[in-house]
Amino acid sequence: MLFKHAPSASNPNALLAHEAALAAGAQGKFWEMHDVLFENQTRLSRADLLKYANGLGLYMPAFQSALDNHTYRPIIERDLAEAKGLGVTTTPTFFVNGRRLVGPQGYASLGAVIDSVLAGIPKSQRVQEEIVASGPAQAINLRHAPVKGPATAPISLVEFTDFECPFCADTAPIIPQLLAAYPTQVRFAFKHYPLPMHRESRLAHEAALAAGEQGKFWEMHDALFAGQDKLTRDDLIAKAKQLNLDVPRFTKDLDSHRFKSAVDSDLQEGNRLGVDGTPFFFINGHAISGAVGLPALKQLIDATLKDAAAPTAKPVPAR
Repeated sequence: MLFKHAPSASNPNALLAHEAALAAGAQGKFWEMHDVLFENQTRLSRADLLKYANGLGLYMPAFQSALDNHTYRPIIERDLAEAKGLGVTTTPTFFVNGRRLVGPQGYASLGAVIDSVLAGIPKSQRVQEEIVASGPAQAINLRHAPVKGPATAPISLVEFTDFECPFCADTAPIIPQLLAAYPTQVRFAFKHYPLPMHRESRLAHEAALAAGEQGKFWEMHDALFAGQDKLTRDDLIAKAKQLNLDVPRFTKDLDSHRFKSAVDSDLQEGNRLGVDGTPFFFINGHAISGAVGLPALKQLIDATLKDAAAPTAKPVPAR
């Protein structure tokens, strides 16, 4: 299930509540906040939202900052624009593989529609349908992204990730296995998305780019994921020494925040694309949210390769 935001324009508290859900999602608790908000629909003031966040054990400075700075409003505005384009005029409105259901739906009616859709899809093709259902393909700027794999590969796998996120660390070893399995078909691109509650992550991402300036992005990438509990400035300099980098140059880049703008640019692009947590993948521009295992990624890539080989397939260009 993919949740989309369409708060009523006449209810400012509803808009803020949707921002609160996304801010909680950045800390891994979107659905917990989702449930609390629906249970308290008449109590959605800023003070109420802060109380709910505290009750969920969120890191309050990051949550409050996201709320006050409207960090996630672009995502909601994008969803509202998409809803308008799809002709959504009331909530809830459901789309089941493009089939529109307007208004509240019971378990029986939703189940019947899902069963009818599944009945018309061979099991071997259902993963492909999930890719289509993940939304329209998005153009992603890969001009400065660290990449692995041939530029001519028909599959573009882009990951927005966070060096302090444990789920991202679990996913990191899967990528080399995937590239080994698809040496000519897949090109992997890394995008920076340090989450606000991970205090050391942003500097770690800058460190990876500083190492990349010396030709060792991927070596630093591996070192950071292997030592997520050691990401302070001193830890990063120690990792640079272990990688035989020019340490004074690395330290200068770190302290001057030379690569902060590059990390910020990826964060802003991720927000525009609807990234709401990490890891977050795009396969030929289609969104795949959350940690995905090797078998599932292979299925998705096989389905996308089949789709890319079709005469009507149009690749999504990197901007």
